[in-house]
Amino acid sequence: MTGPLRERDDAHALLAAEIERARAGSGRLVLLRGATGTGRTAVLETAARHAEDRGLRVLRVRCSPEDTPVPFAMVLHLLGPVPEFTDMTPGGDDRGSAARLWRLLRSYAAEGPVLVAVDDVHFADDSSRRWLTEAARHVDRLPVLLVATERSQYDVDPRPAGLTQALSPSLVRTHTLAPLSDAAAAGMVRDAFPDASARWTEECVRAGAGSPLLLHALLDDLGGTPHPDGVPPVPDSCAALYPGSYPAAVSWWLRSAGPATADVARCLAALEQAWPAGPPDGRGALRHALPHPRTPAPDGAYRQAPSSDAGYSQAPSPGVAYAQAPPSDGVYRQAMPLGGAYAQAASYDTAYPQASPFDTAYSRSVSSDAGYRDAPSFDTPRRHPHEGPTARTRRPRDIAPGCRDVWSAGPGGGGAEHPEHGPYPHPDEPAGPADGAPYAAYPVHDPYDSYDGRPRTASGAAYGRTDPPAHAPHRTTLWRTSSPPPARGSAGDPVDVLAEAAGADPARIEGWLAAMTRLGLLRPDAGGRPRYAHPLLRDAVLSGWPRPRREAVHRAAAEAMLRRGDRVEAVARHLLRTPAVGRSWALRVLRDAVTVAVHDARPADAVRYLSRALDEPLTDDLRQRLLTELGSLEYASADTPAAIARLAEAQHLPADPRNRVRTAVALGTALAGRGEIRTAMEVLRRTEGRLSGHPGLARTVQTATAMLSDEDLATRQEVYRWLCETGRHSPELVGTAGQALLVRYAATAALISADEAMARVRDLLGQPTDPLAEPFLLGTAAAVAQWADELDEAERLVERGLAGQHPALLHPMQHALLNTRADIVAARGDHARLLALAADPGPGPGPTNRDAHALMALVHTGRTDEALRHADRFDLREVPENWELNRYLYARGVLRAATGDPAGALHDFLECGRRQAAREVISPVVTPWRTAVAECRLALGGGPEALALATEELRLARVWGTPRTVGRALRVLGTATGGRRGLELAEEAVRTLRDAPADTDMELIPALLAQGRQLLDAGERGRARARLREAAELAEGKGALRWLTLAGQALREGGARGSVASRTGAGALTGSERRIAELAADGRTNTEIADLLHLARRTVETHLTSTYRKLRIRRRTELPGALERGGRREREPHPDTGR
Repeated sequence: MTGPLRERDDAHALLAAEIERARAGSGRLVLLRGATGTGRTAVLETAARHAEDRGLRVLRVRCSPEDTPVPFAMVLHLLGPVPEFTDMTPGGDDRGSAARLWRLLRSYAAEGPVLVAVDDVHFADDSSRRWLTEAARHVDRLPVLLVATERSQYDVDPRPAGLTQALSPSLVRTHTLAPLSDAAAAGMVRDAFPDASARWTEECVRAGAGSPLLLHALLDDLGGTPHPDGVPPVPDSCAALYPGSYPAAVSWWLRSAGPATADVARCLAALEQAWPAGPPDGRGALRHALPHPRTPAPDGAYRQAPSSDAGYSQAPSPGVAYAQAPPSDGVYRQAMPLGGAYAQAASYDTAYPQASPFDTAYSRSVSSDAGYRDAPSFDTPRRHPHEGPTARTRRPRDIAPGCRDVWSAGPGGGGAEHPEHGPYPHPDEPAGPADGAPYAAYPVHDPYDSYDGRPRTASGAAYGRTDPPAHAPHRTTLWRTSSPPPARGSAGDPVDVLAEAAGADPARIEGWLAAMTRLGLLRPDAGGRPRYAHPLLRDAVLSGWPRPRREAVHRAAAEAMLRRGDRVEAVARHLLRTPAVGRSWALRVLRDAVTVAVHDARPADAVRYLSRALDEPLTDDLRQRLLTELGSLEYASADTPAAIARLAEAQHLPADPRNRVRTAVALGTALAGRGEIRTAMEVLRRTEGRLSGHPGLARTVQTATAMLSDEDLATRQEVYRWLCETGRHSPELVGTAGQALLVRYAATAALISADEAMARVRDLLGQPTDPLAEPFLLGTAAAVAQWADELDEAERLVERGLAGQHPALLHPMQHALLNTRADIVAARGDHARLLALAADPGPGPGPTNRDAHALMALVHTGRTDEALRHADRFDLREVPENWELNRYLYARGVLRAATGDPAGALHDFLECGRRQAAREVISPVVTPWRTAVAECRLALGGGPEALALATEELRLARVWGTPRTVGRALRVLGTATGGRRGLELAEEAVRTLRDAPADTDMELIPALLAQGRQLLDAGERGRARARLREAAELAEGKGALRWLTLAGQALREGGARGSVASRTGAGALTGSERRIAELAADGRTNTEIADLLHLARRTVETHLTSTYRKLRIRRRTELPGALERGGRREREPHPDTGR
């Protein structure tokens, strides 16, 4: 090590005082103890130089393991050539040899004060150690100072007794070198790199782990080669270090600790690689997660530690410095406080039930590969596959939404209950006690279980987070203080796992973890697990360790964690780092980990688990199912090429017909999402041809073909031509889902009304449907219901359809249902939720329906700059032609019209209309492009064309017959017509939309604006202001800033004064109105409020009347919600009469 010593002033002062004492004729033994790398040798060398400067004769020796077997090797090296021993080997007469060597030392002392410096005395031979101990008993009357350094570090294998164990405390001064504090380490880093940032300095401090040896080596490596930025990054891998001083120092530290300790250290490093970055996830575990006590915040940032260079500049007088040595030599005999926690488990240790290694829950559980058989009913209680012996059954309502096991859906229909999510043992996978115990994956409880004195996991913890609060203990300036670790056997406790993996004594491992945490090489993470202080240190510990040894450690850890009932993902993370185990428990663990990851929306983790599961021995049928799931999950992780390869491989493996259909639908969806629609159609047709004996499954494939054909115009025309002809003559051949698609087709082609479409859809929903075809029926019915403004019914159908989707299987209706959900939200004008839904990227590179809604939501909320940036994300020239592109063109036209580009908007609307007409989408229920083109024509002076388009739109809207489409068409037609007839049409549009049973505010607002402007042009300013104020109030309630601004402009043109935005909503209340409203919302009467505020009762009533008008409410019971939400519109009052 090089550079000044830091935080060693106390050691220097002690030695300086003892040197002065020896010069005065009274010697002593001083023992410098410390862990490897704490600077024992540097302190000894500094003391030797100081002693030479003070006139002492210095005798030095550095012990080594090679001299340990040779008697008196250390003393002979120390005293130099001894004439009496030139012709003989000492040790034959041990006592005589010791006496002769003692006389030689006394002869040196007779010539002047002597400093005997022995480095690494723990390596000395036994004869030399006894000689040195005996010398310490007699040097108090001689000018001889004995100074020895001894490694004092807790190791897994117990070390021999220390040098001073047989000496009286009065004969020896012992000083233990503490690890460097963060402040001192930061000072060293800043000295080497003055321009380093605080973050970079902290990284170096953590990698140095409180060890001067490691920190100096790291700084040597980081400064070994020049870096373009001046300060090189602190890597996580030793491969990035040059010349490699740091890994060499870590290797020395491991060799010094002995093979057993080195093995445990490497096992810990290997296990840490499989630990998650955050705290142990207690969700789904059978143990109760207790929060750790908080560590007080540090006083400040790194403090500059004083340098020890001047430690000898002014030595204290003899006998004064360190007259009372601190008891630091006992640092490892009583670990603080983490060591105590490791040494004795916390009192809540018994709160955690231990899973029996002989639990046979798996052998009695229902197989998830009933995959394929009829799902069992929940009429009778059954064991949960992950239950311990005392766990209980639960009812189907406890099952998490969206976790239905479609593999278990039989051909009998959708009436049967589905088993709980999570793969269970398979018929070809025997599960017995020899394969390992169950693990804690999901808690299962009956309500109101009796309390037996032990903490329990919260009900439903399998589906929500129950993590303890994140806690990251800091390091003090001198010693590390940490939170108590988790109790033995808990998810964050590695002692038992380490003992299993390393084959060591758990008690010794517990002590070693406490000692290393105390030294700073380990630091507890947020969950209490001891981790290496920096990834670089962990990598250095693992350097050179053979891969088979690491794999064996992970397998041993997985088996140990499985026996003690750890959470499934914790076990699976270790299996990811092992080769195939070849036992059924490994496959079950990995598959259940997939279920948890999918449920938590972590497809990338699920892909890793499933990929590893495929390394296990599998039957072809099971491999086919797993490949289908893996391809689906890879598609969800945006790895489309890998997904298609997996699904194609699965398609060529033998499987039962239902599984072949699932695979074909998933592969077709992936190909269509990539734009390879022709290939997708070929895959589905080939699958349909192999299902001649299964007409129901063949109909499902036909329905999937029709759904996916929407991605390509020519394919869609071909498919729907066949579907329409078949449905007209033999509707039973297309099934209920196919008939629903025909209803959707007729609705978009303007062939039926909304009432007729809903009647047909409801009839189809009441008919028996194959479980594989049900998602197509639900998704299609939800879309039709949304177009028909049956928004509540559509929302229920969407939620039902999404709940029935297997989270690990790719299906086209997943995307369709999410699109319909966005359509419902847009119809209700919930812009904030629309933008949140759009944050989830679509399956392909092009814009999706949710992108279109997000673009219009940004326009409505007045965020046009952000909308322009959003639109610039997509190059529509590279996007394949599909229906979502048509919707996006419409949305971009809305943006261009709002930003003053009617010509550009006209181009987008016309292109949207051309594409929709080619797809036979004639009805304005999807994209009302005709009214949009008419408005652009009016802005550009093309009145006749606008009138023709608006008239045609109204005709088509009356065919569908919903207030939303009819009111929209009437509004534009009224504007295009003008005059008295235009006013009548505008009035009819407002009346139609205002009286609609559904929420049509997003169409009513522009209708009110249009009517208000027409009334202004006709000179009816009073009526115009009433309409415009109503439009402003509705726009403010919906957050439609653009329409609110337009209403304000029109009002000012009509002579209105004051701010439009201040007239409605909770924010428009005055201070007195809000105070009275809050008291009324709390349940006080008008008389009580008047007495409390010293007001007249009439004043209270006046204020409440004004409050009701601003909040758009009519009853006192609506006050609490209106004050919180900002009020909502009532449809009953007429804007002219107020009644």
